[in-house]
Amino acid sequence: MTDALIHIGYHKTATTWFQQVYYPMARNATYVPRATVRQAFLRDGAFTFDPARARALIDSQTGGAARLVLCEEGLSGYPHNGAMMGCLSKEVAGRLKATLPGARIVIFIRVQADAIAATYQQYLRGGGTYRPHRYLFPDDYLHGAIAQPHKVPRFSFDHFAYDRLVACYQALFGADRVHVFLYEAFRRNPVDFLADYGRQLDLDVPVEAISLKPRNRSYSQGVLGLARLLNHFTSRTVQDKRCVIHIPGWYGARGKLLEELSRMGRPPSAAQLLGPETVAWIAQQFWQSNLSLAARLGLPLAQCGYPVDPPVAPVDRPRAAPWHAWLAR
Repeated sequence: MTDALIHIGYHKTATTWFQQVYYPMARNATYVPRATVRQAFLRDGAFTFDPARARALIDSQTGGAARLVLCEEGLSGYPHNGAMMGCLSKEVAGRLKATLPGARIVIFIRVQADAIAATYQQYLRGGGTYRPHRYLFPDDYLHGAIAQPHKVPRFSFDHFAYDRLVACYQALFGADRVHVFLYEAFRRNPVDFLADYGRQLDLDVPVEAISLKPRNRSYSQGVLGLARLLNHFTSRTVQDKRCVIHIPGWYGARGKLLEELSRMGRPPSAAQLLGPETVAWIAQQFWQSNLSLAARLGLPLAQCGYPVDPPVAPVDRPRAAPWHAWLAR
């Protein structure tokens, strides 16, 4: 039976770096190209997916290697559509179990407010045009059929309740085969983290020979408004946006421009980007999920900034000004 390590995300936890730098350097495992992983597990519908066909595709690309490494954050779901109300995340977990039943699963998590702020940044990089509140709280702006998530999926905070996905994978693969890591620990001391990471997962990677330079840079504070403006002239790639006119080639051109301009500033913090009230509200939504996860896995979530305590006083859900809600319809 093939030994497989499957890194499923989450998004915005350095998965691009692991895909492009770390895993391809492994000397005792074969890295499965990202395109192959997507084709194997994310292209077929729920009633047409065939685990034997998925396995055959992987073997054809890797020569039937005895040890595989797969890394694709889309396996945990797509945050801009709330992972289809979690249905995609759950379905993919079953696909992985049916195809590679003896695999070990790697899940990276991140403090929710920071992860959500980074997700909004990715929304802008993908051509989004709405302000943070409109993106995060679409129910305040949408009406009728498009307001129903089972008809038109949108961002959902539920996607960041990590304990649910961890429990799902533990039930499928066994608790001892699901490894959860903190993005904050990786960022704080990447060299020591990777040394321990390799030992835990039995990966022979020459850490001293690889670049630790991040692969994706967030937009700086001063570029955000310009990004929303320029994104009105491309229909790519997110769905929840406005497009005045689609200019062919503009998506790539405006991306390069925004990247260059962002070099002159610093990315905003979660509080600066989303607002302190929204960050406080987010903490209120996830402290119980985090507390459950910390108890389940013994992770030092509190020490890394994850909310694990109930709020001193209830935090009201942020609301948009009526005129803003009307204009954003």
